Amino acid sequence: RICFVNKMDRAGADFFRTVEMIGDRLKARPVPVQLPWGSEGDFQGLIDLLEEKAWYYSGERDSEPEERHIPDNYANVVKLYHEQLVERIVETDDALMEKYLEGQQPTIPELREALRLATIANTLVPVLCGSALRNRGVQHLLTAITQYLPAPNEVPPVTGIDPRSGEERVRAARDEEPFSGLAFKIVADPYVGRLAYIRIYSGKLN
Repeated sequence: RICFVNKMDRAGADFFRTVEMIGDRLKARPVPVQLPWGSEGDFQGLIDLLEEKAWYYSGERDSEPEERHIPDNYANVVKLYHEQLVERIVETDDALMEKYLEGQQPTIPELREALRLATIANTLVPVLCGSALRNRGVQHLLTAITQYLPAPNEVPPVTGIDPRSGEERVRAARDEEPFSGLAFKIVADPYVGRLAYIRIYSGKLN
């Protein structure tokens, strides 16, 4: 799992309180991989804690983020949360922990891979933030999905009940398998009629 703290530009937005609640209420181990640059009406962008970069969004909707230097007033808090993130990640990997204790700083690719494995194992939950309505942070969220969540062929095969025989069937995420899918949403479109959104688990649908 990963978490996306949305609506950072709304009144009452509090990223740090939300991260704390994820731990308290959901009993997870959240690790911020981003910090918000401002909040509520002053929300300006994101700060990447692994790469220690700031991304600024202009006031225009759907504008591309601009890479900028981390603002001086964020330097201390970014350093603190960067160190906490590195410590949380290396705790999940013996080789990285040994390297870290010897005074060597793990590389960003090493940290990303270790965080990915910890995420797949449900040991850590990366936390990102943004404002989906204004398309701020969504690009980084999509990148995080590819970086930290497993591909379909990296998770166990799905099991289900064959409605005709009542027997249990197993389906791996391969094109050669018999087709299986879940229609999870039906919508009526005024131009093309009814549309079915389907999550495909195995095989092909022509």
